[in-house]
Amino acid sequence: MLRVAIVDDSRLARLELKEQLQDFSDLTVVGEAASVEDALTLLQSTEVDLLLLDIDLPDGDGFDVLAQADKAPDVVFVTAFDEYAIKSFEFNALDYLMKPVRSERLQKALEKVTKNRKNESKLAATQRIFIKDGERCFFVNVSDVFAFEAMGNYTRVHLAENTPAVYRPISAVVERLDESFFRASRSWVINTNYIEHIEPAMSGGLDLKLANGLQVSMSKRQAVIFRRTWSL
Repeated sequence: MLRVAIVDDSRLARLELKEQLQDFSDLTVVGEAASVEDALTLLQSTEVDLLLLDIDLPDGDGFDVLAQADKAPDVVFVTAFDEYAIKSFEFNALDYLMKPVRSERLQKALEKVTKNRKNESKLAATQRIFIKDGERCFFVNVSDVFAFEAMGNYTRVHLAENTPAVYRPISAVVERLDESFFRASRSWVINTNYIEHIEPAMSGGLDLKLANGLQVSMSKRQAVIFRRTWSL
């Protein structure tokens, strides 16, 4: 069952969208919000799979919600403003619906969401991933990534010569990585194939040096798991 939240400052718009969603039996509306602040509170307190998000909100805009949320669900923008369409896809929006929302367009958007959720399987080391950071684009093998670094709702990808950032929290990135990657701490996920040097840290964790020169501190808790996993 897809858990949907609606963010729109218009009570009438939220009501109309809820009525349209009643035609779909495989989802449920778990919450509503009328502002950036309310939306952030909702996302903190409720498990949400899909956010139907308006652009214009009284205390900011829909992009503020995504930038400040600890964990962003799938997003479909529902708005009266067409000039933000390109920007919306920089935030990994799955679709962009114009008001008034036609039922057939809503259905297509929900089909995109369902397809996207089914396709988010584990990434093989030889699989290539597309990364867009501003005007820069990268198409690299997963095995070429030395580490992922958490930056709030963004994740920085450490490659041999570049460090682009993607709009996706590191918790969502981890879910798609295979066993060659290890969560060293809340902020770091490392590719264990690139560990070049390890030494004990004063904190009880481990200090790591990767093949590209990157130095990462592994937390004490994760060091225990690391030793147990890779010890003979």
